[in-house]
Amino acid sequence: MDGESLRILRIREVLRERELDAALIFSPPNRRYLCGFAGSTGYVVITETHCSFLVDFRYQEQAKDQCPGWELVKITGEPDVFSWLKEQGLQRLGVEHDFMTLRFSSLLAEKGQVSVTEDISDVLLELRMVKDEEELRRIRGACEITDLAFEHVLTRIGEGMTEVEIDSMLQSFMRAYPEVERMADRFIVASGEHGALPHGIAGERRVRRGEFITMDFGCCFQGYWSDVTRTVCLGRAGERQREIYQVTLEAQEEAIRAISPGKTGREIDRIARNVIRKTGYGEYFGHGLGHSFGLEIHESPRFAQNEAGDIPLKPGMILTVEPGIYIPGFGGVRIEDDIIITEDGCIDLTKAPKQLIEI
Repeated sequence: MDGESLRILRIREVLRERELDAALIFSPPNRRYLCGFAGSTGYVVITETHCSFLVDFRYQEQAKDQCPGWELVKITGEPDVFSWLKEQGLQRLGVEHDFMTLRFSSLLAEKGQVSVTEDISDVLLELRMVKDEEELRRIRGACEITDLAFEHVLTRIGEGMTEVEIDSMLQSFMRAYPEVERMADRFIVASGEHGALPHGIAGERRVRRGEFITMDFGCCFQGYWSDVTRTVCLGRAGERQREIYQVTLEAQEEAIRAISPGKTGREIDRIARNVIRKTGYGEYFGHGLGHSFGLEIHESPRFAQNEAGDIPLKPGMILTVEPGIYIPGFGGVRIEDDIIITEDGCIDLTKAPKQLIEI
């Protein structure tokens, strides 16, 4: 049985357990996860016996191609969704409370005569944490293109270029691959003192010799993301730059060595954090060590000191490992790899070199 079929079976189990008539799912990532549809609008309805996809004229042909085996219901807009649910007698729905608006919920009750809406976001979150082989294939593809983009940009960075020009080189390279669906509007490209901003989006600043350049980038390959960060130095690095780079690298490598099933993200985060803290830079590492990703760039579980970091790691989970040191007025370093949890540890999908590169 393929991954999509297992997902449907799990949703149906939840419907029985919670005495619900159907699941109504329409957030883009969850919709794509369940039926494969990559368009912008459509409504997944799963009952004990049917899988229906409600779609308007713009996407009917696309849905035929991407949702084989699904019953396609033609609609012209939201009112048709409510009318159809009413006609089917579906009064108790499992929904996504973190996506569905209060307006839509009110209309479900008023126009669709839905009496109960129960949040099943937790089920979808749990399902999406562990990737199947097809999902892993796509993530590997995204990581491979990201590695090639880094290799490409290294040969083209020069003094006087703007951060936006570096961003453009990365974007243009990856967009040339037909499997790449989209990327961030702007990547994080942060040079010099701008590197002290963990999310310093590429701007007009020109890079200068003797400065760090942090690049955080990735692509969406057939729906699934990569997320990689590398920091390089334009010209020779100074003593303090070398020190904070080495501390960051050691924190990342020690954390990766410790990763295995059964441990929590909180434990792994603490390992990297302690490496940085012991060298006196603890106050300059203020974010979590990493996050899961897949259909979205930020998912659970996480390597962090919070509830998302308390989830035990399982084989098939994908996470980033991205420690950083950010010193106001000086600059910063972040090194980020994408890893798969395996039965006895993890596999690092990011092959771009991590030793300090001086361009």
